[in-house]
Amino acid sequence: MPAPGSPRTPTNADVFPLTQMTWIGRHLDQGDPGRGEVNRHVMALYAWPLKVYFLGTRDRWIGDPDEVVNGFFADRLARPGFFDGWRRSGLRLRHWLINAFCFYLRELKRAHARDRHAPEEPDTPVPAAVERDFDRAFVASMVRQAIEQARQTCEDGGLNAHWQVFTEHFIRGREYESFVSELGIDPARAVVMARTAKKRFQAALRELVSHDAASADIDAEIRSLLEAS
Repeated sequence: MPAPGSPRTPTNADVFPLTQMTWIGRHLDQGDPGRGEVNRHVMALYAWPLKVYFLGTRDRWIGDPDEVVNGFFADRLARPGFFDGWRRSGLRLRHWLINAFCFYLRELKRAHARDRHAPEEPDTPVPAAVERDFDRAFVASMVRQAIEQARQTCEDGGLNAHWQVFTEHFIRGREYESFVSELGIDPARAVVMARTAKKRFQAALRELVSHDAASADIDAEIRSLLEAS
């Protein structure tokens, strides 16, 4: 991951076939309504990881983390060619955003130096721990969003009870025998219901990973993200 202001050079592992950008590409091709949907997705998924990254740098004196990140989104996402540049770059979306965020922080520092009539402060390398914190925050944010999407999918499909069983077992860590009587379900049936909801969660997670992934092998990308976390 780059130091602030230092662009990342794509590697072979980062090459991202345009066919893998189907969701974002399809929405961008829809004009303003689709662009708005992409912007909302990016802000929902990446706001917290970017804030974690910002708080780990020496640039946190610049301002309130939420205001800095929101300012970044307001500036960059409003640029007509922002996502076109990403599609040409061959970078994972999160790496493209981090690059842009680093340049944005540099711009804020330059503006601060001008206001103070002081020399611009030099960029300093970002510690590796900050990069790891960003990766962990990104994974956590993606999992939370996948859970919410899967919950909504189950509700829309009349699978509320299935989602409740999934939540109790997989999220809260309860054994089936400890709660199925509360729901009036036998353990064997609960296992099947949880598995059905789990498939919805896995599908949502794979979809989100595909938006960011640099590899056509989504399973490999998921393993890589879990290792980073």
